[in-house]
Amino acid sequence: MLSRRPICHLARSRDGAALVEFAFVLPVLLIIFIGGYVVADMIACSRKVTVATRALSDLVGRNVSPSTTVTSATLTTYMNSAQLVMTPMSAALTTLQISNLRVCDATHAYVVWSQAQTNGATVASSLTVGSVVSIPANLITTPMVPTSPDGSNVCQNTTSGANKVVVGTAGGYIFLGQISFSYTPPIGLGTLTSIKLSDQDYMIPRLP
Repeated sequence: MLSRRPICHLARSRDGAALVEFAFVLPVLLIIFIGGYVVADMIACSRKVTVATRALSDLVGRNVSPSTTVTSATLTTYMNSAQLVMTPMSAALTTLQISNLRVCDATHAYVVWSQAQTNGATVASSLTVGSVVSIPANLITTPMVPTSPDGSNVCQNTTSGANKVVVGTAGGYIFLGQISFSYTPPIGLGTLTSIKLSDQDYMIPRLP
């Protein structure tokens, strides 16, 4: 007959309990660790995008006169310099764009020129030259806003007339720097395969 004593002893035994508990907790600990690492890495990348965007608009604002013609090669030089700030992030996953806007009313501006690039090669800009885009109202001071002699909306004046101000011929300038980066987590987290990190920065030109 099988003795009940070994069975009772086994039921009361706590040997290996810590190992079993650790086996249950380990997956949770790994998820927390990996998730924390990915979040920290994403925040670092986002900060890179912000700093590079500010560097791009600041470089152009300090060195380019908005009222004169600027070459594509010059803008490429400034965008390449801003790309260095993104190091070691991949240039192939980064899109940089710099635009020259001319104010036409307190919340809108006219696109004078715009250039974008990815991995050192020029790509299509998201802003169309000649289009009117929205801008933050708190950026604009009264002297920057043009007025039309006949009281019409300057942003809607696309052709010259006897007493109309043509869009883009009056009003202050603003440079708009934009950078986006396609971030992929270094460690896969299920459905989170890629996320777009982006920022933009408006800069008042230093040169007339």
